[in-house]
Amino acid sequence: MSDGATASDSPFIKGRNARLYGRTRESCPYSEGSDDHAAWMQAFDEAPGGETETEAGTIDPQNPT
Repeated sequence: MSDGATASDSPFIKGRNARLYGRTRESCPYSEGSDDHAAWMQAFDEAPGGETETEAGTIDPQNPT
């Protein structure tokens, strides 16, 4: 990162946020083969799908233990 950059400027954070906000893998702005592309893709793949746990079916709304 350059001077004055914040964590939210990192390709990793941008990739995670893209997934959380419903963007597609194809929306990666970095050149394939670059470190930034790899970081963005890793974060995108590791982030939750942007749906709530209830929507994903991992929490029973009748029994939220």
